[in-house]
Amino acid sequence: MLERLGDASRNYQLATDLFDETTATFLGVNRTDGRCLDIIDRHGKVSAGQLANESGLTTGAVTAVIDRLERAGYVERVRDELDRRKVWVACTPELKAIIGQIFGFYEALGEVLARRFSDSQVAAILAFLDIGRIVQTEMAAGMRENMSPVPDSVGERVEMAARFRRAMEAAAPRLIEQIDRVPVPEE
Repeated sequence: MLERLGDASRNYQLATDLFDETTATFLGVNRTDGRCLDIIDRHGKVSAGQLANESGLTTGAVTAVIDRLERAGYVERVRDELDRRKVWVACTPELKAIIGQIFGFYEALGEVLARRFSDSQVAAILAFLDIGRIVQTEMAAGMRENMSPVPDSVGERVEMAARFRRAMEAAAPRLIEQIDRVPVPEE
């Protein structure tokens, strides 16, 4: 069952990756810019610093992303009404219209999904997704921490992978604690 779950998770991830890639192409942006648009949309508005933190990009790279997205007509810089020195980045009405059309289709599927699963099954799916998010976030952080700036060879990448594995094994007790705190419904 665990092997089947792993395969299903991987296939879901591949399908999500394909959809994200296609959506970025549809919008005429690269994947990084698409990821940043998602962050901005989820929050409504963000500062450049917040976007850098959430995307994992440098502040310089985020400035370039914002500039490209602004030129494309997808985001706008908005001065804070209380502190005029602060600038927010927000989605334009045009991007919101596009997002509404593309992702609004999920609403049409909502009723079908709702009748396929009981409340406790949905709660279990949510717990699984929360646990997956925790694991993926920790693994990405572990990988970033154990990466050389510019590996010279595949051999160096093998060494980096070994460092990553040791770091993750050391972090496993803390990660397991986090996972155990996620509420999972009783059967």
